[in-house]
Amino acid sequence: MDDIRSEIRALLEKYGTDTKRALRENKRLSYLYALAPLRENLLEWYDFRKDGRLLQVGADFGALTGLLLRRCAFVDVLDEEEESLEVVKARYPGEERLSCIQESLISDKTAGSWRDRRYDYVTLIGSLKKEAPIERQVKEAMRLLAPGGVLLVAARNRFGLKYLAGAAADDVDMTRRELEALLPGGIFYYPMPDYRLPGEIYSDAYLPKKGDLTGALALYDYPRYLLMDVGAAYDAVCGDGQFGQFANSFLVAWKKE
Repeated sequence: MDDIRSEIRALLEKYGTDTKRALRENKRLSYLYALAPLRENLLEWYDFRKDGRLLQVGADFGALTGLLLRRCAFVDVLDEEEESLEVVKARYPGEERLSCIQESLISDKTAGSWRDRRYDYVTLIGSLKKEAPIERQVKEAMRLLAPGGVLLVAARNRFGLKYLAGAAADDVDMTRRELEALLPGGIFYYPMPDYRLPGEIYSDAYLPKKGDLTGALALYDYPRYLLMDVGAAYDAVCGDGQFGQFANSFLVAWKKE
């Protein structure tokens, strides 16, 4: 995604909390990803503990922070970039239950302040970094969980049909097998059309059937010229029971027993 942090801050200064108006008057895909209320659909349904403490890894323009603050008692936002955290502060000014921490998840620091805390929830929503070993990032997130805590990870599927058809990819992608190895016993969910702007979320308990996704094209970031008939491809994988391998993205909930 483009570096639009200063632009998003300017929009927040102009429009305040009226993000719908901001998007109507400033039509740009990267703004949509940053400000769209639809972003909250990814976790709006999840049953968070109201007294829980949550660590959000990656500022992500505060796209999910508002939802997390409504659902949990305290939210710590962790990001290496001060400017990214400033966007979150500008979006939720005066929020006493919000703490912004400028540091890396896998810093060499082994103790002190937030690293001594144990969280009821840790989120890695599109925030895995290609510059560092993925396994190390996930293991550190697990370490920060209290017993019974839940790690929520969202990532692009390397074999997602949307991307095989030519849509632009994220910096980090994962296959289902790779995520299963990192998060053994995790529960898999499949946001459609993807984890950024989900309209529907499937799970292994209820998968789409042949015909359910025939016209399911992402409205925003598909390329002008597709490399395949995506609807027909979804029909084929759903009919063969392979949707979980070719969904565009994954959301995995892993519990620390």
